[in-house]
Amino acid sequence: MEDNGQGNPGDSAVVLEEIFYVTSKRNTYYKVRLTEKGLSLHKEHNGATKSETIALGDIIGCRCMRSKRRNAGSCACRPGASKSQVKLVESSSSSVETYQASYYDELDTSAYLYIYAYALKKTRVKGGIRRERTTITLRFRSFDKYEDNLREASRWRLAIKCLVANAPVPRSLMSPSHGNLDALMRACPGENRKLLVLLNPKSGSGRGRETFQKRIHPILSEAERPYEIHITKHANYAREFIRTRDIYQWSGLLMVGGDGIVFEVVNGLLQRPDWEKALRELPLGVIPCGSGNGLAKSIAHAKQEPYDRNPMLISALSAVKSKRMPMDLVRVETRNQILFSFLSVGWGLIADIDIESERLRAIGGQRFTVWSVARLIGLRTYKGKISYLPCNRVPSMENGNGKICRKDCATESTLSHSRSYGDELDRYGGGEPKSFHTAFSESINDLNDCDDNEIITESLTLETEIEKRHRLDSFYSATSAKSTYFSTGSVSSYHSVDDADSTEIGAENICSSQIMYGPSSILPALTTQLSNCWTQIQGEFVMVHAAYQSHLGQDYFFAPRARLADGIIWLLVVKAGITRANLLHFLLGLSSGTHVMCSGVDMIPVKAFRIEPMEGTSGHITVDGEEVDYGPLQAEIFPSLATVMTP
Repeated sequence: MEDNGQGNPGDSAVVLEEIFYVTSKRNTYYKVRLTEKGLSLHKEHNGATKSETIALGDIIGCRCMRSKRRNAGSCACRPGASKSQVKLVESSSSSVETYQASYYDELDTSAYLYIYAYALKKTRVKGGIRRERTTITLRFRSFDKYEDNLREASRWRLAIKCLVANAPVPRSLMSPSHGNLDALMRACPGENRKLLVLLNPKSGSGRGRETFQKRIHPILSEAERPYEIHITKHANYAREFIRTRDIYQWSGLLMVGGDGIVFEVVNGLLQRPDWEKALRELPLGVIPCGSGNGLAKSIAHAKQEPYDRNPMLISALSAVKSKRMPMDLVRVETRNQILFSFLSVGWGLIADIDIESERLRAIGGQRFTVWSVARLIGLRTYKGKISYLPCNRVPSMENGNGKICRKDCATESTLSHSRSYGDELDRYGGGEPKSFHTAFSESINDLNDCDDNEIITESLTLETEIEKRHRLDSFYSATSAKSTYFSTGSVSSYHSVDDADSTEIGAENICSSQIMYGPSSILPALTTQLSNCWTQIQGEFVMVHAAYQSHLGQDYFFAPRARLADGIIWLLVVKAGITRANLLHFLLGLSSGTHVMCSGVDMIPVKAFRIEPMEGTSGHITVDGEEVDYGPLQAEIFPSLATVMTP
């Protein structure tokens, strides 16, 4: 199992330690240790032992629960009614009075601690890895009062949350003699501000709302990351929203859509007088629901995450892990406007494919493949001049983040409980995924009929067991494994087209002449001559494309040597005269990055460039996939100007 640099949890000082047993087989014991490196599970059964470690970097959150009795006032013959139906209610708010107000099962005094982790696992494909959801359920019922058991569970919750947040664990609160439950609750670290979620309902195949609710909300809920969601209503809605609102009430900006909504948000930030503070304090995250999704793939590539096997999961983990990385931005100047770009500038073949394939948007990312064939048959060339300022320092091919260790992903000596009840949540495609709330409720009712090995395969459910403590078993506590995970995520809010202040950013209020702030240009004016230190190429081109991320889309590995913050624009130039066979090899090599080795293709690292199409000609020029005026354009890079969320 890859440990994300956390090391072996058993090798560091123990923060908390407890003995648990499996609900349905009480002669099997687990010694569970929480260390500064992660969670260590040591199983002992009939002299045989097995161990597994869950690295701290793989844990995204934990929550305390209590059994909730079904509504006594409802009709017993209602559809789906069952005496065995028992739900769990959250017990992680800041006041004990909240628990007393809940309609809970008073016969079950247990406190449940759910620990959620997403660990790297090997797949059946040779050399393949993916992140799979693991749920560890620790049931504390060593005492005859719920508050005492809750205090034990809350102590573990506090320690885990502190370690995950890289905050010091308050040792005074870790002592069993500390009895202040409210103090344990209040001490949990966390961001009080909500995430701002901007969702484009029409991006890609138009399923952004459904995707967020089914696949992203459950992960945000597990990590207890509150959010406020706003639905975009028209083009440039997100741009104006970011430009005009008090954005510091939120902890970060999470965009659900394609690269288009990221482009709007970036430029909205740069239209604010306080742009420098906004870029520094508000990290950008993206959930890939569009056709391109270049930034989401580039972030995952930079962190060597298995993005292709589950793009939604990897991107959602970026939003909840609270890690940040700097990202370069490029200032683009045309005759009529100034823009800031995070992905690419294109002229020629790929720009034509990007813009003209819009008519096939309904088929998703396949539109690029279809239109590539059309443009290859009807090949165009463009006359003009390219100028660039070469970059002298270029990083090596080796990734500075290190290699992912795949040898420890799955071994015979580890427990096989990582396939959890919500496993469908981890799958990309292949039917409608379930939220973990639904999946948990459908699966756990069969728990008592399973043997020990089956339980561990699905989820690890453990209970406290110490000889010196007196345990009270009741009918409900003996069968309380038949429960349903229940969470409404009520701390988050949803804003649709009925926003009270929506008129403030209506389409009619958008002004194209708004001031663009941001860092000042150090380049000559677009209409002036360039100095001799610039390199110039004049002639006829099939395409010119500048990129500053590794990927332009999920299957477009455009700049293999690019990093998020390397201060380099990778300028790809294809001159006229290239054969269609070589151009076909170029297009086919885009998915693997081998296109840069094709004859007639030049990839040049630069700090700035200028494109000057011949006067009187027509075509397409794109910035981050958005079409701009056809004519002279120049761009320069500003290293580490923005901040992005990373897994």
